Amino acid sequence: MDYIGKRISIKRSDNETSIVIVSQSEKMKNILLFSWFFIWTVSGIVVMAQYFAIPDPNTKVMLLVWIAFWAYFEYRIFKAYMWRKYGVEKIKLRENKFFYKRDVAGKGKVKVYEFDFIKDLRIIEPKENSFADSMSTSYWLVAGEKAAFDYYGKEIRFALQIEDAEAKALLKVIKAAVK
Repeated sequence: MDYIGKRISIKRSDNETSIVIVSQSEKMKNILLFSWFFIWTVSGIVVMAQYFAIPDPNTKVMLLVWIAFWAYFEYRIFKAYMWRKYGVEKIKLRENKFFYKRDVAGKGKVKVYEFDFIKDLRIIEPKENSFADSMSTSYWLVAGEKAAFDYYGKEIRFALQIEDAEAKALLKVIKAAVK
């Protein structure tokens, strides 16, 4: 088994290359993320409990809108916490196919891409002064892919928040297996 950096492992056999990218996890940041999730959950429950005590229908509608936003961010925080705690990207290259799975605690969907239709395998360069690119490298989000390819005109991204040197080495391994 070979390693690229601390988070990427590569296992090669005669007819398969298997790559595992472990999610970036820092103990203190995980504690802060869980604390955020817990406090967000408690605050949502407290606000929802007030729904039945409000007599004004307009206020109830506004509260329902607030709860919808709260639920969306509750999901996003939970998803980020689970990814940081249990997330792994799995890539298998075999039988002229690229198998990709974002695995969280054993769950996730495998996506299959045929080598013949993979075009322009590349490193994603962040745009200078881009707020969105800056935010995608945040620990609190499941984002910040470093590699991509085109597949039937659609951009497929992978390799979450790895270093540039790791991305270059990873693409070298993938390109060698694809050819």
